[in-house]
Amino acid sequence: MTVRVLSTVRDVPGTGGVREANAAAVLSAIRAYGPLSRRAIARHTSLSMPTVSRQVSTLIELGLLSELPDPPLTGEVGRPTVPVDLNSDVIAACGVHIGVTTTTYGLSTLRGELLDSERIPTPSGAPEEVLRRIAREVEAFLGDWPERRIIGVGLAIGGQVDVERGLLDHEPLGWHGVPARTIMEEITALPVYVDGHVPAMATAELLFGEATHARSALYFYAREMVGAAVAVGGVLHRGPGQSGSIAHLPVGSDVLCPCGRTGCLEATVSERSVLERAVRAGVLDRPDIRTLHEVAAAGDAIAHRILTERAHALGRAVALLRDIVNPELVVLAGQAITDAPAYLDAVYGAYADTTVLPDRGLMTVTRFGPDVQAMAACAGLLARLYERPFSMVGVY
Repeated sequence: MTVRVLSTVRDVPGTGGVREANAAAVLSAIRAYGPLSRRAIARHTSLSMPTVSRQVSTLIELGLLSELPDPPLTGEVGRPTVPVDLNSDVIAACGVHIGVTTTTYGLSTLRGELLDSERIPTPSGAPEEVLRRIAREVEAFLGDWPERRIIGVGLAIGGQVDVERGLLDHEPLGWHGVPARTIMEEITALPVYVDGHVPAMATAELLFGEATHARSALYFYAREMVGAAVAVGGVLHRGPGQSGSIAHLPVGSDVLCPCGRTGCLEATVSERSVLERAVRAGVLDRPDIRTLHEVAAAGDAIAHRILTERAHALGRAVALLRDIVNPELVVLAGQAITDAPAYLDAVYGAYADTTVLPDRGLMTVTRFGPDVQAMAACAGLLARLYERPFSMVGVY
């Protein structure tokens, strides 16, 4: 099988060309199927053996690949085959996810393994000052990893993102045209790459998660905000202009949305909305999602009903999207899913009752769990490394 190179960024003037494309193909093959021998790399990429050998040598010199110390004994005559794998000991990617209430940042290896992550309450105030405070937190965080070569910072956030110019619009935070990339780069002195949080999360699944080998995939996310992304042939779909939105997908609830309509998905399932209903019903004294789950588990019928209604709305939404896209795989993510395992059956049940297509057991839950935000921001940056390895590590 010839490896697919995940396409996420535009051409960079002065870089690229055949040499970098070949390096990207080698890296992507090892990411998807490694460790691999040079001969196996040639099979996956359709590159010649001399080309593979040259690229592997260059990528080893750059710290992106390493040879495994003990080649396996095959019983074959001749020089032993030495497999190569991604080098997880040198280069790392930093990621920052800015949420409505929580900001998460982390550091990942080339293999998508989190070395460390931290969460802080999203600061309040003017957006420029909020970003400066976050950037200073990240700068201190990276100071604990002096032995790592940090290639940049991936910044992921909800709302609308101008990827090319690094500008943010986030209605719940009251941000409009915020020059996030410029502000973060000034403080961290690192390249910053900005993306929407759902496309970044879907990218993490394509690079390192359940969707790595899927021919087509639907990614569905729900926590404080909701979102979906579609990938075909390993390539994430990005429409022109603003990102698509499923916030107002009708799911048949009686919840009033700020848009004036009733039954919109985000107004029905968002953590804030669910907790507001629980407080109004007298289930909680203060909004806390963990307490709501604990009260429901202890037998409170109203708490259980509120969480079940949310699960049913999620299942209906997934079914509607699945029937439109008809993908090979559906990945569910976000704390509305991963922090509510007791309600997964309710999600699956509503999905089965709503879909009109045969149920082929195509749904799965992300393996990233509560680390999905940090991993997504890192993956948005790593995707650029896998497509433009020489550009990202300063080789021209």
